[in-house]
Amino acid sequence: MSGKLVFVVGTRAQLIKVAPVMVACEQRNLPSLMLMTGQHHETMQDLIDEFGITSPQISVVQATERSTIFSLLRWAPSAYRGIKSKLRAHAAAPDTKTYVLVHGDTLSTLVASFAARRCKVGVVHLESGLTSGRLFDPFPEELFRRLVFRMTDIAMCPNAASAEYMRRRGCSMVIDTEGNTIIDAVRLAEVASVTPDAENPYLVVSLHRFQNLYEPKRLRQLVGLIERLASHLHIQFVLHPATRGRLVKEGLLDRLVSNAGITTLPRMGYRKFIRLAAGAACVLTDGGSNQEELAALGVPVIVMRSRTERPDGLGANAVLEGDLPEGVADYIISGNFKELRCTPNVLEKSGPSDRIARFFAEGGMTGNK
Repeated sequence: MSGKLVFVVGTRAQLIKVAPVMVACEQRNLPSLMLMTGQHHETMQDLIDEFGITSPQISVVQATERSTIFSLLRWAPSAYRGIKSKLRAHAAAPDTKTYVLVHGDTLSTLVASFAARRCKVGVVHLESGLTSGRLFDPFPEELFRRLVFRMTDIAMCPNAASAEYMRRRGCSMVIDTEGNTIIDAVRLAEVASVTPDAENPYLVVSLHRFQNLYEPKRLRQLVGLIERLASHLHIQFVLHPATRGRLVKEGLLDRLVSNAGITTLPRMGYRKFIRLAAGAACVLTDGGSNQEELAALGVPVIVMRSRTERPDGLGANAVLEGDLPEGVADYIISGNFKELRCTPNVLEKSGPSDRIARFFAEGGMTGNK
């Protein structure tokens, strides 16, 4: 094979999902490179070490925590220029086919896709074809996805429905990877032996989406919900930097810290977090990755959104906030959430990441697949 895979990673969640693909590519000796766009800094190197990634990593801008809208807007132009500069150097190499692999629905996904198109480099979109069906919900993630779909040359779709969606959009090549790469990340985290703590049950909370943080009324409602639940189950509240910043700005963090029923935790390494979630009685999250992880683990999860683009766990271990007419608090306090617990499903040996790597190893890089 003559070619190179350039993975563009900006956020922690992207790295977690891309890491198993990079590991699978390394195992097949596929030339790979990771461009780090620097949206997140905290624990990024720890994650690289945890997953054992050995491919070269190049920072296109200085890494820091960009947890506000304005910091992201300032970051985007420099990230675009940095990505384009690196891609031009690789695309200019003779007799080498280069593909840029982007993931998901973040601003770095959009910026990297646009830079790749300007450099006439093929765009491979991991986790492609997922959609909520509403252009501005969730905002801005759904909008970013739709724009990236337009620039995608090879769509790596996690299920048949998303693959069919991309085919209808006329994507040049569509691959059903038969699952999300988060399954492989959970498997690599080795959490099969973790079971819920029946004697000291706890609830994990992880909130970071724009729609939940940047509307003050909504954020205050969520804090009130957490305080009410803390009277019934101990709360392990994992604070993303953006979440902490918004709580401080709205004067809400001290209320949570002083509550004896709530433990606030910093964002942590992947294995540590996934083991915390695996041992929980239930998880409240607005993260799509968490929804997918917990579907694999069978842990009850309430997705704090009215709709989701992801089918993982729905109708089994996961329920949307918008589908609980009695409200989240009453649903949990009544114990109804216990009915959501399912048997873990993380034992499959050949996962989506290996299928993606196999596609390139068997001709994807030269367009013969």
